[in-house]
Amino acid sequence: MYDKEFNILLQYAENKVDDMDIILSQGKNFSVQILNQNIESYKNATVRGLGVRIKKDGKIGYAYSEDFSEETLKSIVDEAIENSLIIEKEEMAIFDNYEDKALEFSTYDETLDTTDENLKIQLAKDLEKYAYEADPRVKNVTYAIYGDYSSYTKIANTKGLNKEARNNGAYAYTYLLVEENGERRNAMEIKQSKNFADFNAKEISDKAVEKALNLLGDTQIESGKYAVVFNNDMSSALLSTFSSIFSASAVHEGRSLLKGKKDQQIANPLVTIVDDARDENGLSSFPFDSEGYPTQTTVLVEQGVLKSFLHNTVTAHEDKVKSTGNASRSYKSSLGISPSNLKLIPGMTKKEDLLTSAEKVLEVVSLAGLHSGANPISGDFSLSGEGFLYMNGEKQGSLSPFTISGNYLQVLNNIEKIANDFQYNSESVGSASILVNELNISS
Repeated sequence: MYDKEFNILLQYAENKVDDMDIILSQGKNFSVQILNQNIESYKNATVRGLGVRIKKDGKIGYAYSEDFSEETLKSIVDEAIENSLIIEKEEMAIFDNYEDKALEFSTYDETLDTTDENLKIQLAKDLEKYAYEADPRVKNVTYAIYGDYSSYTKIANTKGLNKEARNNGAYAYTYLLVEENGERRNAMEIKQSKNFADFNAKEISDKAVEKALNLLGDTQIESGKYAVVFNNDMSSALLSTFSSIFSASAVHEGRSLLKGKKDQQIANPLVTIVDDARDENGLSSFPFDSEGYPTQTTVLVEQGVLKSFLHNTVTAHEDKVKSTGNASRSYKSSLGISPSNLKLIPGMTKKEDLLTSAEKVLEVVSLAGLHSGANPISGDFSLSGEGFLYMNGEKQGSLSPFTISGNYLQVLNNIEKIANDFQYNSESVGSASILVNELNISS
């Protein structure tokens, strides 16, 4: 696809620039939100765009367009050249015809794109219907949403690189409020898959209702230090919040608490963290990154020791290592670094064993303020949490919201057990439940 447009760009740029690469993205996004069994919002949009990155006389320039006419395509090459002359910040770019390393599985399921739209709308309606039917204490279904996406990416450069691939996926979630005796609690359940048949509206909504009802209760916890279990959702959320610490560019710019810690012990030996763009179960799996470099499985932390950072070709060149295939760039943006499927490797322990590991164990099942209350540079966090207190393995009921504070490296170092209940979250970050031996809790 789009060979004609790419040839126009490459031929026009041949005698104008030293090097150039082209990235094209075409995507379709569908979503429907239901309120009182009516469509509250609806989106069915197709977007596409094309961006070029040029190197001329040692300088880098970017330009993009969503108009694919020949005249416009040629003009963005000229615009990128002009932009390279006015950009003050020095930037490096590496262009090569990187090897083609295919995945052993498909990242695209055609049947998802051909699913009848009416079935998708009905699924969203059923999410709301089943939530209200589950329990009379459900007072408001804030969101009953189904959505899916499909994307096509093509990358080429003046060195002969020419790659393309497709990806798609879908999600459905229910976010609701329950009320009893004046007390209100919210909860959400989300399901993701590439197969529409995997979505069971009743199951999704029943789980959301169960989560919210379990949180009803107003027991005040005493402030102090507690052994804490982050369930798999919250452990994934913490890892996602602090994922930027593994970016080589963040390290180079002094924005990572891991700067200067390579090959050092930064976590309990139980901890292994991997970025795996070739995980069949990961929704962010892809054969190549935004430079066309083949993706891979990268061990970041192995048995507690920091082994690697995430690299594109530029940061890899600066550190005299190979790229990890984590270059990220939209057709509108400059080159950056992003994880693919980031995961803390699970253990062999049942989650129940984590909750009986100490006389008092606090299970955290909800965290708020992850963006405002967590600092990826220092690793410090102070977050509002919800959860349950266990005494000698016996659940004491739901707690009033509390504040949990600490440092993410402290969390990694103080992990005593990792459960076997691994799952990915909506950001393709995954973890199992973890037991941290001590964190500060205040009521």
